[in-house]
Amino acid sequence: MKKIVFLILSGLFLLISVTHLTAYENVNISASITPSVLVPGEEGLITVIFDIQEGFHQTRADDFFFITFENNEWFSMGEIIYPVGVLKDGLENYYGKVTLEAKFIVSENIPAGEQTAQIKTAWQLCDEEGVCFFPEEIIIDVPVEIGGDNSPINKSLMTLLKFLFFAFLGGLLLNVMPCVLPILSMRALNLVRQSQNDRKSIFIGSLLYGAGVLASLLILAIIVIILKTTGQLVGWGFQFQNPLFVMSLITIIFIFALSLFDIFIINAPGMNKMAAASNQKGWVGSFFNGIFAVLLATPCTAPFLGTALGFAFSQTPLFILSSFTAIGVGFALPFVLIGIWPKLIQSLPKPGPWMDTFKEIMGFLLFGTVLYLLSSLRFQISSDSLYKFLIFLTLTAFSAWLYGKLSKPGSKFPSVFLALVIALILIIVSAFYFIDTKQNFSDTETSVLREGWEEFNPDAIEQYRDEGKGLFLAFGAKWCSVCKLNESRVLFTDKGDLFFEERSLIRMKGDYTNKDPIIDEWIKKFEKAGVPVYVYYPPDGGDYIIFPEILTFSILEENIPLSSKKKRLDDSMFLIQSSN
Repeated sequence: MKKIVFLILSGLFLLISVTHLTAYENVNISASITPSVLVPGEEGLITVIFDIQEGFHQTRADDFFFITFENNEWFSMGEIIYPVGVLKDGLENYYGKVTLEAKFIVSENIPAGEQTAQIKTAWQLCDEEGVCFFPEEIIIDVPVEIGGDNSPINKSLMTLLKFLFFAFLGGLLLNVMPCVLPILSMRALNLVRQSQNDRKSIFIGSLLYGAGVLASLLILAIIVIILKTTGQLVGWGFQFQNPLFVMSLITIIFIFALSLFDIFIINAPGMNKMAAASNQKGWVGSFFNGIFAVLLATPCTAPFLGTALGFAFSQTPLFILSSFTAIGVGFALPFVLIGIWPKLIQSLPKPGPWMDTFKEIMGFLLFGTVLYLLSSLRFQISSDSLYKFLIFLTLTAFSAWLYGKLSKPGSKFPSVFLALVIALILIIVSAFYFIDTKQNFSDTETSVLREGWEEFNPDAIEQYRDEGKGLFLAFGAKWCSVCKLNESRVLFTDKGDLFFEERSLIRMKGDYTNKDPIIDEWIKKFEKAGVPVYVYYPPDGGDYIIFPEILTFSILEENIPLSSKKKRLDDSMFLIQSSN
């Protein structure tokens, strides 16, 4: 009898051991910690990837599926971030690759140099029949470098300087983005006007333009810092997701465009005397040109800018301010250099009657900008709200015309003041009655996707990855001019369709026109600060590739080659045609 009991117990023990081993063999686990150099007192991030083999799954259970630090007094971990799973029979299940993340704080007292972080990972797999194995735990040693000695500090400093340089380059390249063209053309016209002035006036005008750029970007940086401290995820161009901001910007640009046709002339009391006394003609305009340039530039993401801001938004408030300052310096630099070397203006045409024609052409260009912003606004508010806003713009134009009629150059102060009051009252009253930001989602559907493209779906991405399919993911917005440029020239073209079809790639589009917290998180995951974002997932399950903000077919072809199967098919077709 004892032998029988012994054999039964041995068999059970062997079965438990085999079950335990099988569960562990059906999942591969990797862990990492970022950033590469940790700073005492600051945040880090744990990332643990569970690669679950086909036929098994992990159920969401905080007691049996978690990550934590083991025997470590130097790291204080926060809440675990679980991905969204697949609901089945009231349970949330995970299949394929599952990523758990958690932020942690590095102790102020941690010694500098090389350290080892012990990360405990726990899981409990179940098979397709619903049979669950015993819970498993392992400890993974992850080497980390703690700043403190000269070497880590130098590495951290070089990283910060690198991203500040990227911010500077991004600001410089913003000058050639299509959304900034109207205001830069106006700035060039002002320089031509000032070409007959003395060198000091030109220099001060250029500095004031740069001051307008920097002031606007610093205000934007402060808003970003405030939103970040409240836990809001923000990105470059985030204000364009607010329809009230878009309406305000449209109104300002519309009024500015009207002024270029001399429908009205701003003639504030005493302005002429002050300008004559100080010889500061165009200085106020230079400053506001800088502000307008920033407002029009924010929906654009230039090369290097997305990477720089994606890094900056995860850093301290001081670094965010520094990054926005670097962007401003790069953005304003070309015109500041002209102020330093006014001889550069001599290559421009001489002042003359052509300037009035050029000014009016720029007015039409600004009207085009208004239409461009309206094309974005129509996806953010209902059709009824858009109709009311067009009535408001019409009344705004009437108010500007009325002000121009009642306040002609040479008019006395009472007439000018009365005209200004009447115009402002008309604009304010019409805004009260006709500005409406209500949404009707049946009206504000972003758009019908181009044939062959799917709507962004995180669950579908995981499924396609598990099935070994290649995927191209694009995040864009209606207010993003660079996104539209890439779509019209590359992505949404017949050649683009053929390119993706030849490579059997799934195409997925995420629309960021309106605020979307899930897209916010994905953009942050790719260390970007705004749209456009383009990502390629290869079919072999390798690491994804992030593309630059401006796409070309040559860039795509270099990074997304034809599959070997497709190449063999093409070669065989060539041989058949040759033999014929």
